[in-house]
Amino acid sequence: MFEFIRGRVHKVLPGLAILEAGGVGYRLQVPLTTSARLTGPEATLLVHHTLLPEQGEERLYGFATEREREFFRSLLEVKGIGPTTALQVMCAADLEELINLIVGSDVSGLKKFKGIGPKTAERLVTELRDKLAPLATGPARNTTAASARLPAGQPAADAVLALVALGYPQAKSEQAVAKAAGALGAGAKTEELVRRALQMV
Repeated sequence: MFEFIRGRVHKVLPGLAILEAGGVGYRLQVPLTTSARLTGPEATLLVHHTLLPEQGEERLYGFATEREREFFRSLLEVKGIGPTTALQVMCAADLEELINLIVGSDVSGLKKFKGIGPKTAERLVTELRDKLAPLATGPARNTTAASARLPAGQPAADAVLALVALGYPQAKSEQAVAKAAGALGAGAKTEELVRRALQMV
């Protein structure tokens, strides 16, 4: 139904973008890599449109690159993965890490993502490994994290907001961001905090 939306950047939060085009504000859920790129007054986002008949709701997912959108759509081809889980996974790790986990048949690494159980992780490897093999760049990075207190500052606060927007409880979001901050150290950006925190909730 939608291919892309080009318009004025009205609002950007980690994982969320609102673009104004033709006098209409479009709310798009986006991976962190996309929201991090929306720094100018205008933007063009490639769109994936979904209809949830049970809730009578339509949702738009936006992507800065065709590579991101194609990976998102590849995830949707796997039984047991819907748009919400696919976006959570893409927010929890960068695209290269995800591709490397799948191509490397790292079922244990894939199971750490919310909504990905053992069977779904195995299906990801079985169904997408060969398809994504040409895109792999190397081994996935270590994502082990240590505990820490939630640090003061806007990046941590925005990271908590991003997790809450994705459906996680406030307290759990704060705990996960605190652990992420402890692992990444001072100066970590919001995008980095959210990615690491999503691997801990």
